[in-house]
Amino acid sequence: MKFLNFAENQTDPFLHLSLSDLAETLSNSDSEVQFAFHSYFRPPENLITVSHYWNDIFDGRQFDGMKSDIYLRALGNVHFTNFTDVDRYLSSLQNKPLRSFRKQLFALVEDMRIESLCILKRPGMSDAFKTRSALFQKRFRARLEVHNRQNQVIDSLFCAIYLQAIGKPVALGDNLATYKPYLRHLIAEIRKAKSTKDVAVLTTAFCDELSSDHADMTTEYLTMYGTAASSSAVVEDEQARELKSDDTMEATDKEDKETYDEEMNTWHEEQEQEGSNFLQFDLEEGAKSDLIGEGERKEESGDQAFVSVQGASKQSEGSQFDEEALLESRDTKAVASAQDPLGEANRNVREVIRHAEKPSGQDQDAYRTAKAEIQFAEKSLRTAIQKTIEQKQIAPRSDLHFGRLNRKLLRLLTDENPRLFYKKNAPSTKLDVTFSLLVDCSASMYDKMEETRLGITLFHETLKGLDIKHSITGFYEDAFDADDQEQPNTLFQVINYNRSTQPNEGPKIMQLEPEEDNRDGYAIRKAAEDLSERNEKHKILLVFTDGEPSAYDYSENGIVDTHEAVIQTRKKGYEVIGVFLSNGEPQEKEKNTMRNIYGTQSLVIPSANEIPAYLTPLLKRLLLRFV
Repeated sequence: MKFLNFAENQTDPFLHLSLSDLAETLSNSDSEVQFAFHSYFRPPENLITVSHYWNDIFDGRQFDGMKSDIYLRALGNVHFTNFTDVDRYLSSLQNKPLRSFRKQLFALVEDMRIESLCILKRPGMSDAFKTRSALFQKRFRARLEVHNRQNQVIDSLFCAIYLQAIGKPVALGDNLATYKPYLRHLIAEIRKAKSTKDVAVLTTAFCDELSSDHADMTTEYLTMYGTAASSSAVVEDEQARELKSDDTMEATDKEDKETYDEEMNTWHEEQEQEGSNFLQFDLEEGAKSDLIGEGERKEESGDQAFVSVQGASKQSEGSQFDEEALLESRDTKAVASAQDPLGEANRNVREVIRHAEKPSGQDQDAYRTAKAEIQFAEKSLRTAIQKTIEQKQIAPRSDLHFGRLNRKLLRLLTDENPRLFYKKNAPSTKLDVTFSLLVDCSASMYDKMEETRLGITLFHETLKGLDIKHSITGFYEDAFDADDQEQPNTLFQVINYNRSTQPNEGPKIMQLEPEEDNRDGYAIRKAAEDLSERNEKHKILLVFTDGEPSAYDYSENGIVDTHEAVIQTRKKGYEVIGVFLSNGEPQEKEKNTMRNIYGTQSLVIPSANEIPAYLTPLLKRLLLRFV
């Protein structure tokens, strides 16, 4: 179990899933969406990245900015960019000056070209692109001032080109004044470019007019990848960018050194203060590190949670779409396909069935104590349900429009719409409902398992007293034996349906103990399979948990997989209710997490010792619906 750590900055997994669905819809392919330093499309991996720049936008425009990245890559690059021309252009930069500027300018002009095509094809994208333009205008204007102060001529020129292209021209310094005619011609020709090849020709012509005396750009704003899967002189693969030594870069004169003229700066784009920059230097030599090309670094376990679950949208049919409905409308077949009926994230799970042992004397004593504590709540709840059933069965059943004819026929003359029929009282029947209770047995339950067993005792005794079949199952994953090939997951069947209403089954509840990890999505799908074999009309699944799902290779996409399991189970007609056991007063983020997984059908209990107080009205509300 992973505790909900609300101090850490995590990417909302449902936001990531929404962007993944959007990308697949627009690209008509199984695209992978990740967050990275830059936004780009890499054809060999079918990878689309969203820039980290948008994570620092807190004024409500963050999602529009992220969508604009998806629009440009999934629709623009995939459908309108000719990557053969991209490869040809990038290869031509090998022996040319200002390589970084040439590459970034090519990416900028190509983005402008495909942006207009995206809006033409889907006018609904215009709002997101307007937001992108407004934010980038502010960003590049601020960066222009910084570059001017630091005398970074080519960086200043790049910012001026963007501002001029969006109709927000700025005055060029004396060192750039000679390029004004070329700049005006470039802006005019951008609107006329019809292909990637035109962009390459236009970019090359402009850059050839620049003096080779200028230093190349020191800042990475944009990047572009071709179709080459291996490294090249310009588009270097991450593996090719690893530094060659393990400990030191010292070498003797006899050793051959492989050097690059291109500098990889560690300056961060959000640094805008005037004066000398703290920790700003050119990393030309050094020991191995996680820094890789294009300003990115390899993702680490402590980074933001990048969900790996792919979206599963159908092909779009018009020029408009509703992004807010993506989560509810997506097809879950790709996630739980015929090959992965228990979810893609659980394809390597090995099921382990564990049955409760015969209760020991200690178990029986502990259960008697727990039963005594919840006896009053259980009895009052069961009595209320039984009285409601009896009242409905013995309620007057006369004055009906159909049934047996009443002997009092005078109302046939006195009433305009007489009710002359009645029905005999029907015999009392038990509720046509069954319950399944899943109990999170992860290690983090160690400080609340005793109180949890108390709530489970209330659950069992109430349903047994009403003769309602139910099951109680603990679930956990063996963290020590889990690896890439296999993840053992135990389903601890404490009480099964067939014996749930028999006496002396309750003490088995005392055998529930905190174990290791938890894979909630898998357990929910297995519980749904068991419910599908029941004949009752109404089927309800309760899940007791105390935090986010966490298991081997599951912590980052566990929320999404569990949400998918809940949606699939509800599509079968079963109710799924999540019961969150908090450590103290629940925070808003805890409530939001439960709502993200279970929707409105979730209950947050402030502390474990309040489980009976919260569980009693929940059971009463559920049972009275089926009386």
